[in-house]
Amino acid sequence: MSGRVDAVVLGGGDGEAIVPGVPFKGMVEVAGKPMLQWVVEAMSQAESVVQTALVVPTRAGVGEWAKRDGRLPVLSDASFIDNALAGVHALSGERPLIIATGDIPAITPEAIDDFVAQAMAKRVDLAYPLVRKEDMLSQFPGSERTFVPIDGGPITGGNIIFARPELIEANAVLAQKLFETRKSVVQWAMIIGPMFVARLVAGNLKPVDVEKKMAKITGGSCAAIYTDYASIGADIDKPWDLPIAAAALQAREMA
Repeated sequence: MSGRVDAVVLGGGDGEAIVPGVPFKGMVEVAGKPMLQWVVEAMSQAESVVQTALVVPTRAGVGEWAKRDGRLPVLSDASFIDNALAGVHALSGERPLIIATGDIPAITPEAIDDFVAQAMAKRVDLAYPLVRKEDMLSQFPGSERTFVPIDGGPITGGNIIFARPELIEANAVLAQKLFETRKSVVQWAMIIGPMFVARLVAGNLKPVDVEKKMAKITGGSCAAIYTDYASIGADIDKPWDLPIAAAALQAREMA
């Protein structure tokens, strides 16, 4: 495969909010494995991924699977962006990166390769996946997601990005602010701009509008990429997300 990347998988987060007694989110078990293990194994099987840095707040309880297939277990228990940068710095910096959260256990190698191929074809510095509402609900029945009304139909975002390493470094402060305020429309408006957020909420934006705005605030070329693979956005945020992901994984294993 001509377009190849390195990957950072972020395994931290509050495991107690999903299953009491679990030290961090990536270790929550789904269909017989920690969900973080499902994600890093998908990365290893993806043709587009050369090496994976796995970022965890503690190595306690993390199995040998974390060290296979050229993975680099990285210890970091800091802010979202500092954890991401710890993973970035553990890699060579020679290739573009994908950064994914460790709470999307149903993600597939095919989903990863498709997203990387589309991002590389766009020749951009930053790419972000968009999942159509109908794809999410058909592939993960019963999912409860926040869908944004844009021109072309409601979408939800994926839990993975494609980026050039230098763009991540240059936008570390911005990335942390966006992460911290991701659930507040008012605070996002203060960062991105009130008119843009108002148009987003009203459903008056096109994907190209998002691309232009992100390019302006990051200083790099950007692409919003539709993906048919809803697993990219099927994250585990609540206990009731677990059986939905487990059903998808079990069906795949039986296929």
